[in-house]
Amino acid sequence: MVIGSPSVKPSRRTASLVALLLLIAVTETPRAQVQAGARVPDGEPARFLQQFIGLTAAQIEEARAGKVVSKVLETKEKDEVALFGIVTVDVARENVIQRVRDLPNYLRTPGRAAFGLFSTPATAADVAAFVAEQSDLDAIKNCKPGDCDVKMPTPNIEQFRSSIDWSVPAAARTKVETLVRERSAAYVNRYRSGGTAAMVEYGDQKNAGRASDVFASLLAQSPYLFHYMPTFHEYLKAYPNGSLPGVTDAIYWASDKLPSLRPLLTLNHVSVYAPPNSALALVTTKQLYASHYFLGAFTLATVLDRPDAPGGKGVYYMVVQRMRFDNLPSGGLLNIRGRVIGKMHDMLRADLTQRKNWLEGRGG
Repeated sequence: MVIGSPSVKPSRRTASLVALLLLIAVTETPRAQVQAGARVPDGEPARFLQQFIGLTAAQIEEARAGKVVSKVLETKEKDEVALFGIVTVDVARENVIQRVRDLPNYLRTPGRAAFGLFSTPATAADVAAFVAEQSDLDAIKNCKPGDCDVKMPTPNIEQFRSSIDWSVPAAARTKVETLVRERSAAYVNRYRSGGTAAMVEYGDQKNAGRASDVFASLLAQSPYLFHYMPTFHEYLKAYPNGSLPGVTDAIYWASDKLPSLRPLLTLNHVSVYAPPNSALALVTTKQLYASHYFLGAFTLATVLDRPDAPGGKGVYYMVVQRMRFDNLPSGGLLNIRGRVIGKMHDMLRADLTQRKNWLEGRGG
């Protein structure tokens, strides 16, 4: 719940994830750029969904009919989870991107209790709506370096131990919330100037966890970016050093309620890339901090033209989520990992349903 100090080769199926969906909108030349006016070839994306995602013909027809289709994908790392989801949206790509760029509305998702965009520079006021969970307050009260039930860097743990009078609960809550807001804003400002190298190093467990290392690993397992969208891959890798026409960036915080799991506070960097006259657009979300469960997460949403849409206007909205767990029990009665995967899968499906309704102007 507290943010602070700076700090493989994928399987054939997961490595190809979305790669062919991007490939169908570019030339077949290695590391080719997206072509202006490129079109989606016949037989795609059904061929890709069947061969590389493993969807059945029935599932592909369900997706074409507008139903949400999703799947938990295989990964080589036991602490990593990858999810895929697809749904059709019966709106022209240009209109979809216009709505996606409306971040105050796009970022509203099922189970999201509160969120906010950071200004430039970030200030504590940007996080004014944050409210600390009682379970997190109870955990922070007993935190020690290398032993804490809330993810945070060691300097924060020490500060909470030394600066808060826990004998007065109301005052302790106020102090915690003030520190979270101040630390969040300071962290965002450091990240905006230092990029990935400035990401948090967690000190809540015996082995330190560097969010920067995790992000580098997750990005490396998203080869479709650097093989087929090299300029966007380099932009994400080099941020904030460099620029790329067609990209919109924002950083936001979110408080999410996961059924049967602990509430989750995250900080995230979202980038919307819409190359002009292309058959697709991309939206990436890079997790900068999470209060529980995750050392890192990287999400890619692809908005791809759908030639067989009613009236010729429509897109496929596809999402790949990659998440790195932090030492979660995965067996027996304490199968927290399995529960988290199940809940994240449910949230993805709910989010895709909400996205389709909202992008088509039907609320949600």
